[in-house]
Amino acid sequence: MKRLLLILTALMLSIWTASAQGNLQVGPIFDGKVVPPKVMKETFIKSAQLDPFNLEQYRSVSFTGDDKVLEEVSRRVLADAENATDQEIHMNEGKLVYAILTFEGANRNNRFICYQCVSKNGSNAITLVYMHGPATLDDLKRLFKTKK
Repeated sequence: MKRLLLILTALMLSIWTASAQGNLQVGPIFDGKVVPPKVMKETFIKSAQLDPFNLEQYRSVSFTGDDKVLEEVSRRVLADAENATDQEIHMNEGKLVYAILTFEGANRNNRFICYQCVSKNGSNAITLVYMHGPATLDDLKRLFKTKK
């Protein structure tokens, strides 16, 4: 019975997590549909640890990919940028290298997508982060500035 309850809880958590990014173009990346999950390093936090940051959920994936993977991930991030309420995007030689996207929600239920790519010798190290909570972009910038 405990095993069944544990499985159901894990299933519900994965469904809830997927739905958080579900209406974003980057959602399939987090779901392992662009890059296989076995090659991704994933971090997921949904706990009181995030309270000091005014966040309710933090999820990141990191992986290395070729130019085809970079093109697909970049396309998805830029598609989401079209619907963002605020954005900071940096390109280098026509390639997306950095982005912070803000999606403001009702009652400060804000969502954020952060993207970074470091390219070396034909390989692209990509990090994609999804966060949501009452934090603002200015809150996050202050947080990251003080943590350096």
